[in-house]
Formats: sequence, C-alpha cells, structure tokens
Amino acid sequence: MNDVSNLSALGAQAPDVLQAAADIQAAGRSLKEKGSLSTRGSGAFNAAVRLDERRFVIGSLKAAIVVDFDGQQIGGPDDRRLREVIGVYRAIFLERPDLNAALHTHSPHLTAFAIAHKPFPIRYWSVAKRAGTEEIPLAEWAPRYSPEPVIEAIRKHPKAPAALLKNRGLFAWGREGIAALGALIHSLDEAAEIQLLSERIGGAQPLPNGAVEAFVASKAG
Repeated sequence: MNDVSNLSALGAQAPDVLQAAADIQAAGRSLKEKGSLSTRGSGAFNAAVRLDERRFVIGSLKAAIVVDFDGQQIGGPDDRRLREVIGVYRAIFLERPDLNAALHTHSPHLTAFAIAHKPFPIRYWSVAKRAGTEEIPLAEWAPRYSPEPVIEAIRKHPKAPAALLKNRGLFAWGREGIAALGALIHSLDEAAEIQLLSERIGGAQPLPNGAVEAFVASKAG
C-alpha cells in the first residue's frame, strides 16, 4: 500500500478512498521523477479514480477529494483546484462506464504537439501497440477544464487513450488503473521525444498499414 500520511484532510474515509488517493499521488510522483509530468516545477497534474457507480476520487500531488456522480464533493478538503476539474472527470466517467482512471498532465513532448495544433502520430512500434492506436488526437480549444472537447475526442476516437488539448496539455483515460495509465503517458511522452529527435535525420516513418489493428485483434483472441 502506498503512503497516505499526507492525506489526513480526507478524514475518516473508507480504505478504498485512501488507497485511490495514494495511488493518484504515486502515479504523479512517478511521472515527475521520470520527467514526463510537465516542463516546469511540480507540474500541472490531477487525476481521478472511479471507486464504484456512486463515487470517484480526484487528486493531485498534495491533496484529494471524494465526489459523487451528481458532481458534488462529499469528502476531503476545500481545494479549489481540485473542485474545478470535477466537471471534466465526471463527464469522462459518465461517457465511458468502462473507464476507471483518468488524468491530466502537461507532459513536455506531447504538449509540443498540442501547441503546434498537431495530433501525435505514434511511429514507435512498442508504444503504438501498447496504446492500441496509431494516433493521439487533437481536441479543440475551449475554456480551462471544459469537458466538451475531451468528450468530443472520446466519441470521435473511441480507441484513443488520450487527447491533446490545443495550446495546453492533455487528458488521458484507461481501464487498467491509474498506475498503468501513468506508465502509458510516460511511454507516449518518450515516444514523442524520440520522434521529435528523428526530425533531425529525416523524420519518423509510418508503421506498416494495419499493423496496430492486427496486433490488437490478435490480443483480443
């Protein structure tokens, strides 16, 4: 179990709440230590973990709150920065009941594509097959933490595990928990870095046509 010593503001919450909050912090720390969280300082990071059909936890590197699916905070400290992302995480989980984790970062190399208004075409095979897609789509500009462009990206690109936000960072989502989602974002950011470096020698080349689809189909049996 991860350290929850700095989550005392959650009070006498159930063990699943404390564990979700600790897992969110662990995922954020891992991304920070690997250099995949942000371009500066502690970085822009928040994440959410679905507990059940009634509740989810939103957390950062320092705090966490508990929220119900009516969008009401039902536990944790008075934290404006966490409250302002309730709408987008609630929308993600309502749109996709199969998802149990989501996060937001400004991972530096992926954000380079976002500010260039370009989707990220995954040319690195080991990362493309892990992501299950050949491209991370670009979502339209909207006010800070607006759910609409994220949900539009999810609907248009149901196989994508993330979307880049024009001139901002990204949101990502998954079905295998917050640790696995954080690890995927690190791999995607590493792949983006490699592809940006490849521009010096002619640029990354596309994967064989249909390679990712064939791999995903083979894993599905």
